[in-house]
Amino acid sequence: MQVCTETTLFMQKAIYYVSRLIAARGVLEMTDCRLNFQVSNLDSSFGMRGVSIDLATVDDVRIEGGDLHPRVIVCSGRNYEFVLPKAQELYDQLKICCFSSVSSEQEEDEGPGIQCGCGHSVSDKYNFCPWCGSKVSRT
Repeated sequence: MQVCTETTLFMQKAIYYVSRLIAARGVLEMTDCRLNFQVSNLDSSFGMRGVSIDLATVDDVRIEGGDLHPRVIVCSGRNYEFVLPKAQELYDQLKICCFSSVSSEQEEDEGPGIQCGCGHSVSDKYNFCPWCGSKVSRT
């Protein structure tokens, strides 16, 4: 079980794609519990709203190259697309927070795990493999 302390792990100016044609500028902040996008004052005056994504609900994280900066796509019920200069750093932080399990000492106490496609044993408490990041299938 991960304890939430709301410690900021990452913060940077970013662009959030509301749709393919509409984007909002603002600040993207990642805490140990959630990913928050605060819309700039100018864009909020046009009715744009920020988003808050609970990291426990994140299903997948991808990074794709862009024309100027890479795009980080966070899947949590729907896709949230963010473009920012330090996209790789955000992607790495999200992978660690969302898809890594707790320490190996705690895993030993949990008994046998599920065999992942990468060959590692993963505790049945976790939905994602801490070594390869793939979703663990429970068959």
